[in-house]
Amino acid sequence: MYNKIIFVCKENVYLSPMAEWIMKSILMDKSKEICSRGLVVLFPEPRNMKVTDLLMNHSVPCEEQVSKEFDPEEVDDKTLILTMNFTEKVKLVEDYGLGDNVYLLKEFVGEEDDVMDPYGGDEEVYEACYVELKDLLYKVKKKLEWS
Repeated sequence: MYNKIIFVCKENVYLSPMAEWIMKSILMDKSKEICSRGLVVLFPEPRNMKVTDLLMNHSVPCEEQVSKEFDPEEVDDKTLILTMNFTEKVKLVEDYGLGDNVYLLKEFVGEEDDVMDPYGGDEEVYEACYVELKDLLYKVKKKLEWS
């Protein structure tokens, strides 16, 4: 089945890097590749500081990173692509012809709607987003039967 997950959001500085590092922290199997990409990355920029602070507050190990643009060359039939919102999913399907392995994160685990976007919110909003993502990512791990 899948051996790689690419989390995708618009700019790769908020939701997708947060999902990437939470997933890496809950996944014990290091043979799986986890990364994040953005659909609109004009130049590499660092992950949002609120996201970094939040991850550190939850003892989620995260290296420094800058945004990277989505590249369809990184995708094969063992790659699962999880988007944070419907617009991103549509863009991947329409612009890159991807489909079989592209899901909204919530859709993949049997839920509806987009992942909460913390942009512009205070610490409570980011915290709520973290809790939602962590819950969803445990469900992804279970569905994939990854250890």
